[in-house]
Amino acid sequence: MVILPDRRKSARNPSLDDALIRFDDLSLCCVVRDITEDGAALWADQHSELPDRFTLIIPPSKTCLCSVVWRKGGWVGVKFVTE
Repeated sequence: MVILPDRRKSARNPSLDDALIRFDDLSLCCVVRDITEDGAALWADQHSELPDRFTLIIPPSKTCLCSVVWRKGGWVGVKFVTE
């Protein structure tokens, strides 16, 4: 068995927060499964419709611009980016 090193710069925090993905004039529901200072793993049933960049809204007050890093099944890995 090969164990790959964890390349995250900050600690992963498990989560089950409902969130909203927004792009163009569309909004899709998702679940934030884990989150770090730099990115997150999301579960989104309609992940194939997601563009490479979108806004993630985690109520009540967190809004992040995201860039997709990977996709697998219903999972989407994103990193938080600035303009």
